Amino acid sequence: MRHAAAKVRAHGTNGSGARRDIQGLRALAVGIVVIYHLRPEALPGGFVGVDVFFVVSGFLIIGSLAREASKNASISVPEFYARRIRRLFPASAVVLVAVLAGAMLLLAQSRWQNISSDVLFSLLQVQNWHQALSAVSYAGATQEVSPLQHFWSLAVEEQFYLVIPFFFLGLISAALATGKPPGRFIVPALSVTALASFVYSIYLSDHEHTIAYFATTTRIWELAVGGLAALLPALPKPSGRLAAVSGWLGVSAIVVPAFLFSTDIAFPGSIAAIPVLGTAILLRTGPPAAAVPWSASRFLAIRPMTLVGDVSYSLYLWHWPVIVFAVALLGRTPRIREALLLALLSLVLAVASYHLVEQRFRHRSGNAGWSVYRRTYAMALCGAMVVSVAAWAPWQVIEIKRAQLSTELSDHDYPGAQAWSTRPAPVPAGLPIRPDPSVAMQDVPATSAGACGVYDPAVVPDTDCWFGSVAQQDAPVVVVVGDSHAGQFVDPLIAVSRKIPLRIHALVRNGCPFALTPPRSETTLYANCSNQNSITAERIAAGKPDLVLVAGMRESGYRKALGWSWAPDAPLVEGYVQTLSRLRAAGLRVAVVADLPYPQGNPVECIQKYADHGACGTPASEALASGDDALVGAARRVGGIEIVDLSRLFCRDGLCPAVIGNVLVYRDNHMTNTFAKSLGPDLAVALRLG
Repeated sequence: MRHAAAKVRAHGTNGSGARRDIQGLRALAVGIVVIYHLRPEALPGGFVGVDVFFVVSGFLIIGSLAREASKNASISVPEFYARRIRRLFPASAVVLVAVLAGAMLLLAQSRWQNISSDVLFSLLQVQNWHQALSAVSYAGATQEVSPLQHFWSLAVEEQFYLVIPFFFLGLISAALATGKPPGRFIVPALSVTALASFVYSIYLSDHEHTIAYFATTTRIWELAVGGLAALLPALPKPSGRLAAVSGWLGVSAIVVPAFLFSTDIAFPGSIAAIPVLGTAILLRTGPPAAAVPWSASRFLAIRPMTLVGDVSYSLYLWHWPVIVFAVALLGRTPRIREALLLALLSLVLAVASYHLVEQRFRHRSGNAGWSVYRRTYAMALCGAMVVSVAAWAPWQVIEIKRAQLSTELSDHDYPGAQAWSTRPAPVPAGLPIRPDPSVAMQDVPATSAGACGVYDPAVVPDTDCWFGSVAQQDAPVVVVVGDSHAGQFVDPLIAVSRKIPLRIHALVRNGCPFALTPPRSETTLYANCSNQNSITAERIAAGKPDLVLVAGMRESGYRKALGWSWAPDAPLVEGYVQTLSRLRAAGLRVAVVADLPYPQGNPVECIQKYADHGACGTPASEALASGDDALVGAARRVGGIEIVDLSRLFCRDGLCPAVIGNVLVYRDNHMTNTFAKSLGPDLAVALRLG
């Protein structure tokens, strides 16, 4: 272990002789990431830059702790945490507050609360798990990207930093207890940890791609490989030329995947070993190759590269919010010139952050009588309080408006769909839109609670997800089945049940059309969707309800929202034919509701941006002409099925507005629940209820 520590010192990573090529390597990594975020089509695998950062962090942090363990037979946890706080927290806190300010000035209020949440997730260093668990949900499929999404990688590192000193302390104690040198077990334990994490990364990447990408457990091996690059005994010293060639192979293992990889691959998985090992090779061969003029180490150590490497942390922090805010203001992806300006702006902010924030806090001298640890933790606590209070303000603004969702609206003031019904209701002028656009995303149906929006016949008992006149056992039973677009019709039926007794049983699974043919791009989350539908169809047939209402998003909608499609030999319409045929064979009355028009863009943000709501409508030719409704086509093929088309309540004179009857129609590709409930009277007539 002492030999390994000496080797690390010889590589100049102990702070007394910092390796300039490592700063250049950081510049390469952050440059790849920035280009990827600005022009993903130019560098589709640019996300590998994050893997480079992980390896470099492991090389420096584990190497530093190993030296301390060998020298002192212990690790100073307070000193380690204090260094990490001074190095990382001030700059990130400034960015978090700046993002909140930018959101309140530049973004629609509908995004404030989500961004406030992201600020707190980032502050608590759990953004990666938030992304892992929300990115795979159907509800998050149409949400706007967060300006703090990139904090996920910082969270992975911080979670690693939280654990690694105790990992070392345990190994030191075990070594001393057995009479071994304090660092004796570090390399073997680190190797086992890296192997276990690598194997788990391969498994999870194949089974839960999105979770694997963000999870800490699938990234530990990358940090551990960096540590092993610092600690493994030196091989016989290679010639400068051989080391130089190895260095360029390492660069190639980073740059080539940046061009060839894409988000379609199971990453990190086994393929992440290419950039990870390439980075490790660069770290190991840097000093021997430095004497060769054409070596990668010499290139990485040139002044422009090291200058960018110095500010790489701040550049990583600033570039993504800059891009997200720019896209929000432009309403499109930046063009090449705009992308260059955004990169320059990010670099300017990074340089300012580096000199005015990072360096000032990182190297600030102490005051007599007050330890550096106390000052550091006090600084972190005060900064966390400032960020938390800043996040609380926009959250509360929206929370006050959210309370309005529980208030029943007057049908006279807010007729919604009834303004365009057979007997149109008058629409009073001068009233604010409801729901308030800032909380429209939270105006969701009753099926959003609990498991009623992710119905699984193997998990959800038949006694759950009943609505309407539940206590009235002789009331007719209406089963609502399908995806989240079907779930939108539960609340209109609940409204009907207040006048006409109905027991409504919701068998809704978001993102799962009621068909037996799975999408070609079906994710693991819905791998059992088709099988579940088969069981659900049999269960409905056995229950003998009075009416089965089936609805679902068009195939074109699935393609736009989730990127799903169906194979030519197993189209969606065939899957619908099979389920509908089972229901009809059981002698059930079945009604299919044609899918609602699909809006263009983001209606909620458009409403908040333009005073003229007419600018936020969608041409009927676009909203309705996106291909045949497979569910309606299947209903016609099966025969004996009632077809309900409510599009006349959404579109008129060639336009499908975003606001009808003072009510906001859409929250994304779904209706607001307020508008959905206003469909109740027409839905009752169409279904001949009562």
